[in-house]
Amino acid sequence: MYMSDGEAAAALPEKKGFVDRLKAKIPPANERKKLVPLALMFFFILFNYTILRDTKDVLMVTAKGSGAEVIPFIKTYVNLPTAIGFTALYSKLCDKMDQKDVFYTCTIPFLIFFAAFAFVVYPNVGVLHPHAFVDIIAAKLPEGFSAPLAIVRNWSFAVFYVMAEMWGSVVASLLFWSFANEVTTVEEAKKYCEFLYCTAINVFLPIYVFHSPSYCMIICKHVQTHCLA
Repeated sequence: MYMSDGEAAAALPEKKGFVDRLKAKIPPANERKKLVPLALMFFFILFNYTILRDTKDVLMVTAKGSGAEVIPFIKTYVNLPTAIGFTALYSKLCDKMDQKDVFYTCTIPFLIFFAAFAFVVYPNVGVLHPHAFVDIIAAKLPEGFSAPLAIVRNWSFAVFYVMAEMWGSVVASLLFWSFANEVTTVEEAKKYCEFLYCTAINVFLPIYVFHSPSYCMIICKHVQTHCLA
């Protein structure tokens, strides 16, 4: 049997426009109660990371007796041991606590530190940093010790640098996604991941648009392919 042209056209799947596809991606009201808080949490985590990432480099490079040569020393001799220690601590916490409690236990100390740094430590760096003591030691040591001594001299900036690095790798990558996997089902995650990708892009796109146009083209293509397909 042959179908007429009208029946054949009716049998073909209707092509959805851009607006229809976008509406299809919006979760129902009962799922939005979980999605919106997760998206806001992810947005502010990435927003903080964007500020911390730029601030940590400026503080260390422009500090007294410091420079760009200090960065490799911090990453190797301070940041790496801290990351290893946190990995061991995180595994212990996961064995004894629920994932949501692990998230709060690990995130709250970060927030307390950054608040204390902004309102207590940074306004008093002139008193807290041992410049005179390090100057005495630097006069007796070879010039090759200038980078490690700069870390000791500006110890609060070094701690801030490490905490900012850990915020990106621990809170934004590990803790948030572990928490999100704990509170969402597999079916919900298929919808939420696309929305959270767009949330992350809303944070980073205005920054990279003036620094790396090619990077922006990659992000826009990723959104078109994965979030709106």
